[in-house]
Amino acid sequence: MANKKEIARRYDSSAEIYDSRYKDIQIHKYIEIFSRVDFQNSKEIIDIGCGTGSFLGLIQSISDNGRSFVGIDLSHEMIKIAHSKHPDIDFIVADSDNLPIKEGLFDRVLSVTHLQNLPEPKQTIEEMSRISTEDAIFAVSILRKTWTKEKLKQVAEESNLEIYSEWTDDVEDIGIVCGRNP
Repeated sequence: MANKKEIARRYDSSAEIYDSRYKDIQIHKYIEIFSRVDFQNSKEIIDIGCGTGSFLGLIQSISDNGRSFVGIDLSHEMIKIAHSKHPDIDFIVADSDNLPIKEGLFDRVLSVTHLQNLPEPKQTIEEMSRISTEDAIFAVSILRKTWTKEKLKQVAEESNLEIYSEWTDDVEDIGIVCGRNP
């Protein structure tokens, strides 16, 4: 598995073409999540591994209503593009295993096609849980060519998350929607 510097370098080098190359594939993932997660009643939304910020921008355009949006990515170049596309959203360059965010803030936590890139994905899920509210909803997807649905569910359950629904995308992802176990 690649180290984090290599991951950041790989995404930095593809940042300029990322949206044009993956837009159609990403839309499939967003539709799956929109069909399972209520964003209308959310207040604080974070996207871990947000890339160029497209998903947060889409959520904001559909249901802003004074919500707070934060995007996190390890790639400086992805975050630069995200800032230019969506200047009203807060984007931060940060390691998802050590989020610079205080506990219990977010009621919607997203991670789309991110965990399979990490050396310690369980650490990221634990960080996602740490920064979430008690009743937070998590939407997580991974590339099905790299992980199985069973592995994703196992990592979530080991991190004390209860799975509410799951899906296999027609294009490339496996996903789950879950919440914190009481």
